[in-house]
Amino acid sequence: MVKKIALSFIVSASLLNAAGYKIPEQSSDSLALSASNVATSFGPDAAYYNPANMMFLPDTRHYFENTVAWFHIAPLKFKSNDGREFKSNKFDSLATTFHFVSPEYYENWRFGLSLAVPAAVGIGWRDNDPAFTGKHFKLKVVELNPSVAYRVTDNFAIAAGARAVYSKGRIVTELYGKGDRAIWGDGIDYGYNVAMTYKPTENWSLAATYRSKIDLNLKGSADISKATPVPNYSGSASVSIPLPAVLTLATSYKIADTTLLFAYDRTYWSAFSGYDFEYDGAPNNSIFAQLFDNKVERNYRNTNTFRFGVAHDLNEKVRLMAGFVYDQKAAKDAKSSSFDLPDSNSRAYSLGVNYKFSENLELAFSGLYQTRQSTNASLKVMKNGRFPSVSEDMSGEFEKGKIWILGLGLKYKF
Repeated sequence: MVKKIALSFIVSASLLNAAGYKIPEQSSDSLALSASNVATSFGPDAAYYNPANMMFLPDTRHYFENTVAWFHIAPLKFKSNDGREFKSNKFDSLATTFHFVSPEYYENWRFGLSLAVPAAVGIGWRDNDPAFTGKHFKLKVVELNPSVAYRVTDNFAIAAGARAVYSKGRIVTELYGKGDRAIWGDGIDYGYNVAMTYKPTENWSLAATYRSKIDLNLKGSADISKATPVPNYSGSASVSIPLPAVLTLATSYKIADTTLLFAYDRTYWSAFSGYDFEYDGAPNNSIFAQLFDNKVERNYRNTNTFRFGVAHDLNEKVRLMAGFVYDQKAAKDAKSSSFDLPDSNSRAYSLGVNYKFSENLELAFSGLYQTRQSTNASLKVMKNGRFPSVSEDMSGEFEKGKIWILGLGLKYKF
């Protein structure tokens, strides 16, 4: 089960779309604009989404932002073809993010720092069949992303950054009342990001960003007990999984007081074909190997995400924002979804308002509603609902899922 923790880490840490719990919105503006604010940035979250935009921020002072977000994952239902129904537990969590942009300490150079927390994601199932692979898991992911930007010309800037991703999680599964297996682990791994922004005219911006693939090397402990006839195990476990690269192409155009935004994400999930894991001193037992040690195959494809946003300056103090995003699922076939990682296409709608109290202080409130489309799945369960027995596929459908996110952001200049 270490493998499932690791894949869950990928889902959140990379802010991608493997399991329907991606949280790309890491600031009040990005939440309001469905993360379409790549070609144009309205605040210090430029340090995360497109650090090249730091050179085009109108204010050259220190610029700081802190956002607190609450998100709610509604219970998800699965209905098998033979009429069985299962429902996951709901999940609620708080997360906070931080972004900072420096002045030009050196002419034509600015520095940024982001602390992104893609939130504590969790899902759990109480019934025996889904609890076999996903009774309960929670995880926390933190990404630290320092960056530097350089103004090449008055209308062209480039940037680069380093990424440090820390992941920590725990998962518990149940063997049909005959035992439990618990896994917990963490890891820290590194990557990079690059960005550029070009402004053909004062009102038109073009941008491109790239976030590198990161190989997540996770190490933790496993505890499998009371699982007769499977030998007990208590020891270390590890797994290495590629975190796919993401290319974003974006544009924006300002008409009077209104800015139109568009961003396209290409996520290279085809790099992920499954996961294998290692136990130190694993028992030489065929059932143990079948349940815990054999490689799990996954058939994933590269995915496309389309983001649209609009920001309107109502007056000098108030900016209204709205967004929409369509996100493709990564799984090519029904067997590439699971109870712990149900994958489907999604649509999200967002709104927000930013209020400027003074030249130094701004407050923003934003919200996003995401719907996950229903999708077919073929899931591994124990035959006749008994353990031990041979595993079989249970075919059915994950029904539509829902996620709400509300954020409150504070921006300060000094």
